[in-house]
Amino acid sequence: MDRRTLLKNTAMVLGGLASASVARAVLAGVDSGVAVKTPIFTALQREKCSVLTEIIIPRTDTPGAIDAGVPHFVEVMVSDWYTDRERQIFFAGLEALDQYCTDNFEKRFLECSAEQRINALEQAEKDIKDYKPETDGMAGEGEGSLLPGPEDEGKPFFSKIKELTVLGYYTSEVGATEELRYDPMPMEYTDIEFSEIGRQWSS
Repeated sequence: MDRRTLLKNTAMVLGGLASASVARAVLAGVDSGVAVKTPIFTALQREKCSVLTEIIIPRTDTPGAIDAGVPHFVEVMVSDWYTDRERQIFFAGLEALDQYCTDNFEKRFLECSAEQRINALEQAEKDIKDYKPETDGMAGEGEGSLLPGPEDEGKPFFSKIKELTVLGYYTSEVGATEELRYDPMPMEYTDIEFSEIGRQWSS
C-alpha cells in the first residue's frame, strides 16, 4: 500500500484529513524505524504513550500497538514533526489524564487500574465532541490532496493520539503484514471473500 493511499484510508477511519504535519512526515517516509532527532519526552511521558497506544490498539489475535513500535512512532512525530502549538496541546493532554485520574480515582494515570485508564481515555474522547475546527476551509494542494491548506493545529489531544496511533500501526511492517493481510505483489486480480481472511486486505 503506498503512503498516499494509507493516509486516505486512515483519514476515512478517523473521520477527517490527517493533520498537515503528520501527512508530510508519513509521505516523507517516517515510520517506527526512524530515530528521534530531538528527544524531548521524559520517561513518564514515554510510558504513558505506550499505555495509551496499547489501549487504542491492544494485542489480540494480532500484534498490538506496542508490538508494532507505535509508541516510538508517536515520539518521533511529536518531537520532530509537530509544531510548537501541537506539542503544547499533546503534552497538556498527557497532564490532563493525570489530573482526571487524581480527581476521580485519587491516583495518577499510570497508577490506575486498566479499567480506570480506559475510563480516563473515554473521557478525553468525550471532550472532543464539541470541538470545532479553527479553519473553515481545508483545501489542499489540488483535488484529492490529503494535505490541508490552513492547518488546524488546535485538534484536541485525543484526536492527536488516535491519529498517531492508527498511522503508526498501519505504517509498520507488523500492521501492514499481519493486521491487513498484506500482499506486497499480488501480480493478478483475484476476487477474495472477506470471510476467507477475516480482516481488511491491503496491497
